[in-house]
Amino acid sequence: MSDGNDTAVHDVHAADAADERFLVRNPRQLRQLLRSLIDQRSLINAHIDGRDRSFPTALLDLDEDEDTLLLDGSPQEASNRAAEQADHLLCFAQLERVLVRFRLHELQRVDNDGHVAFRAPLPDELVHLQRRELYRLETPVTDSPQLLLPPGEARAEALSMRVVDISGGGLAVVVPNECAVFGLQKRYPAQLSLPDGPDLDIELVVCNLLPQRQPNGIEVKRVGMRFDTLPRGGDSAIQRYIFRIDRQRKARRNGEM
Repeated sequence: MSDGNDTAVHDVHAADAADERFLVRNPRQLRQLLRSLIDQRSLINAHIDGRDRSFPTALLDLDEDEDTLLLDGSPQEASNRAAEQADHLLCFAQLERVLVRFRLHELQRVDNDGHVAFRAPLPDELVHLQRRELYRLETPVTDSPQLLLPPGEARAEALSMRVVDISGGGLAVVVPNECAVFGLQKRYPAQLSLPDGPDLDIELVVCNLLPQRQPNGIEVKRVGMRFDTLPRGGDSAIQRYIFRIDRQRKARRNGEM
């Protein structure tokens, strides 16, 4: 479980008007996406009342007859009590590297073979945030941009992180599960260092915090952020980096390198 400052975030749909293009309201499509989250055992980050406080969970079942979902509980009883009393859970997940988010209301605590679980009505809508116009590059470990957060209120020292993927619209980093630096919808000044240069002074807004399990079994947190401000020429520099890495990968596949 991650405990932030417990400050409220903006409503998930009001925060980004462009998300209207990605809202899924068709009942058949909505059920299909939720079923995929179950089949792929996707990790979900459930934010209690849409605030920074959250816990990792997963969808366990979809009852077609009752139109309800079964959500796994937290191993932390304090989180289960908070979820039980919450007005809603704001849930973030990834499905084939595409962001999915939805809200669950009217949670009822139930017993699931001796484990805590929650049953809730199906959401009325779901955001399937597939921005195909912003090509996202998974960065190579040996040739990655670096993100530097200067010292701030929550940290005495600068924080340097490898950028794990990047696009013209934003980037993502991976941090330890216990890292409490980032909060949903919060803005962060930072410096983005591209391998080819230059160093860009930017501002980022956190869009999602997703739990992930690495191949070695260690639990980490993927922080997805959008660019709020970029300096002049910043977008072109990012696109040049993406183009170079993509071109090198294609050359290797074709045996040219």
